[in-house]
Amino acid sequence: MYPKRQQKSDRERFLSAFGKQVGTTPEIYLRRKLSAGMQPGELKRLYDLLAVEIAKKAHCTPIRFDEVVGGKTPVRTAELHRQRAAESRVPVCPRCGAQMVLRTGQSGARKGQKFWGCSNYPACRYTKNLDEERQYEKL
Repeated sequence: MYPKRQQKSDRERFLSAFGKQVGTTPEIYLRRKLSAGMQPGELKRLYDLLAVEIAKKAHCTPIRFDEVVGGKTPVRTAELHRQRAAESRVPVCPRCGAQMVLRTGQSGARKGQKFWGCSNYPACRYTKNLDEERQYEKL
């Protein structure tokens, strides 16, 4: 017949519940908050509260802030993410003013090609070829 399903470990249950609640992994969640300018001390407090709340619902042990950061000081991590965010240039949509998102074409003329699309997609359908952006950077 069918083999028995292995039970998920405590860590896997927490990561699964965190992904369902927040929509991403704890590492990416913290990176986004730090690059947005949140203070590391405040982020540590809020993340730990969120982790405990999610762990209670999932009946597992939470992964704490210190375990996610992995020994690196939060201030140094925040500086690295701010630098990374400052180095990358994301174009702004000329029609609506929202930030553009790097996308990959799924069908049609752009299938498999990367391009910039407006983040307000259903309301604003503006797109820009990735090659155009690179041409401007070379000038």
